[in-house]
Amino acid sequence: MADFQEQLKQYRLQKRRKKTLENLKDKFHRFWMFGTGSSNETKIDLQQPSSNNQELFLEKSHDDSLSSSADELVEESNIVPETHDHTDGNVLKYTLWTVYLLFWITLYVIAIELKFGLVYLMFSALFGIYFNTRTGPKKQNEISAYSVFNKNFESIDGTLKAEQFEREIRYGSGSVK
Repeated sequence: MADFQEQLKQYRLQKRRKKTLENLKDKFHRFWMFGTGSSNETKIDLQQPSSNNQELFLEKSHDDSLSSSADELVEESNIVPETHDHTDGNVLKYTLWTVYLLFWITLYVIAIELKFGLVYLMFSALFGIYFNTRTGPKKQNEISAYSVFNKNFESIDGTLKAEQFEREIRYGSGSVK
């Protein structure tokens, strides 16, 4: 029984360390993404405890008398993490953007003094275009705004297609659903 309690204590300590590390990584990621990065927080339903965790734990312990401790472990793993107040993140985000803007303006003034203001402005525009477009691969089953990139050439809602335009011209706008 004492060995089981020690294993349970070590397991909980390991889970706590892992959660702390994940929270630290998430905060670091959100800091460098100016508060706009996605959060890794997941919410688990407390009404339906995960039976897989309990079954795995019971198989490991091989002791039916310890099922109450296993229930405690499952309940602990199903705790919903506290939600972060995003007002602090917004203040940080706007503060960082203000600092970056002031830094950019300072470098622009220096570039103007060195007679490279236009070059600096053009490189800044290219830099802005590159970093404001997605450079990574698209998510699976994500629909593109351009129908030629979608399965079966499906278009998104609100797209004016040639067939729709032709029907409107021939039969009036009431013919289009």
